[in-house]
Formats: sequence, structure tokens, C-alpha cells
Amino acid sequence: MTLGALVALGLAVGAATFVLVPLFRRDDAADGAATATSEIQDLQSRHDMALGALKDLEDDRATAKIDDVDYDALKSKLTAQAVEAMKELDAHARTHPSIAKRRRTENP
Repeated sequence: MTLGALVALGLAVGAATFVLVPLFRRDDAADGAATATSEIQDLQSRHDMALGALKDLEDDRATAKIDDVDYDALKSKLTAQAVEAMKELDAHARTHPSIAKRRRTENP
């Protein structure tokens, strides 16, 4: 092989490496944001489920499907779950403000 061919081969390998390495490199910042987004979605789902269950509980009480003792116990439990999910969502909003902002615009 000639010197020119070796230089061309070296440049080709260098260019290929330059282009391909970012495709295979793991981006920890993106992984952290994806994890935070997943956790926030999970918390939002837990909060929404607790609120839905509270609404169902109110409907059951209005139609006399549940007595006052059971209603009070279930309402306390579901309210605590909803509040806990909200507190965790607020904590995530402080640590990941860009994700929290995006969540507010997606779920007004």
C-alpha cells in the first residue's frame, strides 16, 4: 500500500469513529431525565387513581352502597395516598423543574 492509501484509510477510520461513537455512547443525563419522567408519570398515575377512588367512594356513599364507618376509613386512607403522591410530585418538581414544567403544560 502506498502512503497516500494509508493516510486515506486512517482518515476514513477516524471519520467513522467520530460519527459512530456518539450513537453508542450512553448519555447519563438523558437516562436520569427519562427515569425522573417515568417516576413522575408513576406518581401522577397514583395520584389520579386515588382521586378517582375518592370520587367513586363519594358516589357509593350518595347511593347508600357504603356505611359511614367504612366511608370514613376509606376516605382517610385514599386522601392520605393522594396527599403523599402530591408531596412526592412537588419534591420531583423542585429537583427536576424542566420535567415538572413539561408535566404542567401536558396536564393543565
